[in-house]
Amino acid sequence: MGIAEDEDEVTRNTWTDPATIADAHAWLREAAGNAGRRVTGPIEQPHVRPWSTVFRAPTDHGGVYLKLCGPSQAFEPALTALLARTAPDVVPVVLAVHTTEPWMLLADGGAKLRDALSGRTLLEAWAEVLPRYADLQRRLLGRDDEILACGIPDRRLDHLAADLGRILDDDRIVSRAAAERLRELRPAMDTAARALASSGIGATAQHDDLHDANVLRLGRRTVVFDWGDASLTHPFLSLGVLLRASAHRAGVAADDPAIIRLRSAYLEPWTALLPRPAVEEAADLGQRLATLTRALTWYRVVTLDEGALEGEPRVMGEYLDLVISAFG
Repeated sequence: MGIAEDEDEVTRNTWTDPATIADAHAWLREAAGNAGRRVTGPIEQPHVRPWSTVFRAPTDHGGVYLKLCGPSQAFEPALTALLARTAPDVVPVVLAVHTTEPWMLLADGGAKLRDALSGRTLLEAWAEVLPRYADLQRRLLGRDDEILACGIPDRRLDHLAADLGRILDDDRIVSRAAAERLRELRPAMDTAARALASSGIGATAQHDDLHDANVLRLGRRTVVFDWGDASLTHPFLSLGVLLRASAHRAGVAADDPAIIRLRSAYLEPWTALLPRPAVEEAADLGQRLATLTRALTWYRVVTLDEGALEGEPRVMGEYLDLVISAFG
């Protein structure tokens, strides 16, 4: 995502305020020390966005990353800690979570998968992590209250379409034409949500931005990070971004064998709960309904994080267009 000039000014005021930086540096050093790591070099700030910023520091036991989350992602440290307790092999090592601020310190998870690998090796690594991501989701089934206690948005299927309907009167962000068309499509959304709910698989943590720039590789360890867009909903909504981004990245159609392989890698663990035909049918519904959570996630960002809407004025419309395409 690009950052416009006005957004950049707001972002500097929010995350690069000297007092904020001083506090972040002090806590990073303290938390790293408590985790048995001594900072050995300058602390950098490689990532600055309206919704979060990241500081990086070398230590005598490898690099560490401190993430400061904005209002839309304030739940991410607590959620990441829960995920790490549930499946430590699927997420980065959590060294510390701030007791009063939405901050967390993570061990270096390595390079982004899209930067570290390419071609067949990228697809092989990506296909290897997806069953483990699905297993993490399975372990969290039936733990709705525990997940919601982290502050994560509740996007469960019984009110998902209604959640989208509630944002359509916001004419600052949603055009009148898009709002009218989406209201016309509400019955189709409700029907799809009911059909997916009837599959018998409940809600769990769903990343909602699952692509190869949010997967890290260090040696043979591959983990999923950046859970700031996550929500509590049906797991198969993970397929929306996953398949669309993978096809775009590879420059192939959505039905290309390479993309079908990734879909199958994710779905295979779920065949322990449902017959394969039922899994495939539910996956089709999940891929369509994923457009709703993406629109709701971005609406949360642009209404809670100062500067996000000014910097990305067209993104909300693009996500709503995806909903229309999915159900129109």
